[in-house]
Amino acid sequence: MVKIIPTIFSHNKKEFNERFKKLLSISNNFQIDFMDGKFVPSKSINLKEIPNLKKFRKNFEAHLMCLHPEKYLSQLKKKGFKKTIFHIESTRSLEEVIKKIKSFKLIPFMAINPETHLEKILSHISSVKGILFMGVHPGKEHQKFIPSVYKKISQLRKLNKKIIVQVDGGVNESVAKKLAKLKVSIINSGSYISDSENPRETLRKLKSL
Repeated sequence: MVKIIPTIFSHNKKEFNERFKKLLSISNNFQIDFMDGKFVPSKSINLKEIPNLKKFRKNFEAHLMCLHPEKYLSQLKKKGFKKTIFHIESTRSLEEVIKKIKSFKLIPFMAINPETHLEKILSHISSVKGILFMGVHPGKEHQKFIPSVYKKISQLRKLNKKIIVQVDGGVNESVAKKLAKLKVSIINSGSYISDSENPRETLRKLKSL
């Protein structure tokens, strides 16, 4: 069964608070996006500004669209995150970052951008819990899913049937159906859920697919 995780994407504290409040009751699992204005042009809420997540008794994962992801790990742990997703394009020392994530008892996932060749992650797959494929270029909402990503997911599945495959960006009902056929394990959905009139019902529809 595919797990659907709502994404909380925000540019500032006000936007974060609005979406956090709107979505908190509809799921037990959430992804919070962080952007540094360097790895991607946009900036997000600062990690220091989010509340202590431990009190909500839910599962939170951090998606770091940031350079030098290792510098965020201590604060992520303090805030109550359980899983860290970092981009392979954001660092030159993949194995070092993975080791540091594990040293904080956080679950490591590698994210790969649509234009990045699959070969770049293959030798590191055994070091992480899962791979997140970006269905769009990171750092911006309301983009259409890039079809070439389907092929990359399919290629990885042929090479490794056990690794957890996660997809983020551009997901709607038709995309979700195709991803399920490719045996994707986790799907993130941001604006498609948060901008809908009834986020709970939109999430239910995605789960039913």
